Amino acid sequence: MKIHAPYDRYLLMLGLSLLLTVVQPIAPFWPELLVNSVFTFAFWEGNFRLVGWVRERYPRIHQTRQRILTQALLSIGYTVLAGSLVTFLLAAIGWVPYELDFHLRILGMGLFITAIIAIVYETVFYFELWKASLLESERLKKTEVRLQFESLKNQVNPHFLFNSLNTLASLIPVDPEKAEQFVQEFADTYRYVLEVNGKNLVRLREEMDFVASYIYLQKIRFGDNLIVENRLDTQVDRYHIPPLIVQNLVENAIKHNQILQGRPLTIRMELIEDRLLVRNNLQLRSHPAPSTETGLKNIAQRLQLVANKEAKFYEQAGYFCAEIPLIPETD
Repeated sequence: MKIHAPYDRYLLMLGLSLLLTVVQPIAPFWPELLVNSVFTFAFWEGNFRLVGWVRERYPRIHQTRQRILTQALLSIGYTVLAGSLVTFLLAAIGWVPYELDFHLRILGMGLFITAIIAIVYETVFYFELWKASLLESERLKKTEVRLQFESLKNQVNPHFLFNSLNTLASLIPVDPEKAEQFVQEFADTYRYVLEVNGKNLVRLREEMDFVASYIYLQKIRFGDNLIVENRLDTQVDRYHIPPLIVQNLVENAIKHNQILQGRPLTIRMELIEDRLLVRNNLQLRSHPAPSTETGLKNIAQRLQLVANKEAKFYEQAGYFCAEIPLIPETD
């Protein structure tokens, strides 16, 4: 039959009390066992509660040093205080005579019990954290590979290739120079996609240069009906970002909104503190484009995975807004 908490802990307390009574008998067995049980319960139960309290505040494996130091300081203080109070209380009711040597021996026993409790609980807890960390690391690696694959897959979207090649075919006979520039920007776009495959972060400047090439291709198709306002300043050199995210947001805006003569789609990009705000006016298509509805979710997951930061997506005053946290150079 399995013994469940907290009875397993109480049985351990009883066993330790019995061991102390047998090893150092200084009084009749039963009275000494009772006194040892009172002290053991006070030391063990109090420190057990402290262990739980400290774990709640420093629950991660990289906080082990803080957890151990805090636990040691609190446990020593608690043990000295609890040992003294119980000694005075038992002496007051006549269970034990008060003597300084007895008091000091009790505190020594209490610190010994505290050390055992701390070592056992921290060892078990650290092992559990280590095991969980290995499992989480493996899960995150699989998630990262999946998200990178999906981002790369989005960039070879057959609709984008088909539209780009159609645009190129229409340019060649009427404007060979612009067709040549189109091919160069098209090549730059896919060169970047191949270069960043497998990277967790890139400089925001590199990402924005890539986005500029992508926007060039789209403006050839939509002309002045697509307006992109890049209000980022030289501070872009201070930040990093997971690759392909900004382009995904621009592509998402183009995909889901009407772009018509007299009703241009305006996409604005600007820095607000350490966040990139990308917003566009909402003029949704009457017939929504085919969508897996995973684009924004993938962006949020990648940011959480790579930088432990949270993206925000919302509609406000006729605009769709995406706030993307950036990673400063010093991080």
